[in-house]
Amino acid sequence: MPSGTSITAKYGCYAREDCRLDIRVYPLAEDFGNSEGLCGNFNSDKDDDLTLRGSTTVDSGKEPVDFTKSYM
Repeated sequence: MPSGTSITAKYGCYAREDCRLDIRVYPLAEDFGNSEGLCGNFNSDKDDDLTLRGSTTVDSGKEPVDFTKSYM
């Protein structure tokens, strides 16, 4: 990423049917308040993490379907 933020992805199976994709994002301080997306907004406000792409509207549904579709 341009700012130096790094992302790692690891896929592993821990039992016969227990496979997982582990994604970790390591943002830098300059990303604070300047990042948004499927991992939420990096601004210390958990209430706006489901903000729809290109909007200020938060998806408040029980299943965040509109939120995930807005990033497709």
